[in-house]
Amino acid sequence: MQQKIGHLVDSNGFQYGILAVIVLAALLVGIETSPELVAHYEGVLHGLDALVLWVFVAEVALKILRHGRHGHRYFSDPWNVFDFLIIVVCFLPIGGQYAAVLRLARVLRAMRLVTAVPRLQLLVGSLLKSIPS
Repeated sequence: MQQKIGHLVDSNGFQYGILAVIVLAALLVGIETSPELVAHYEGVLHGLDALVLWVFVAEVALKILRHGRHGHRYFSDPWNVFDFLIIVVCFLPIGGQYAAVLRLARVLRAMRLVTAVPRLQLLVGSLLKSIPS
């Protein structure tokens, strides 16, 4: 079973599907900056946002399951920890004065593009290392 999950997670179709969901998440964040669009399409936007979040949950679950009894190995990659924390923050019941934190987490979900494209990981890692202390 682990092998089948591993093949699925490593497949190009799965990777491109996750990239498409990340782009959709970024588009939703952009659309929600327009009060008129939010007022008119609020239900649809919230539904799509929830769908995006649950797709990310499924992705993380599959990536953990691929390790079987050693699911903790998923967390040995800092990018996986980043993905996981973004998802956790999106589930936190924050509102009111902390709504900005939730919006930031939604923007960070779009930044998951970095974790989905290995070459982009290398570029971002190099940029971060080049910043002087």
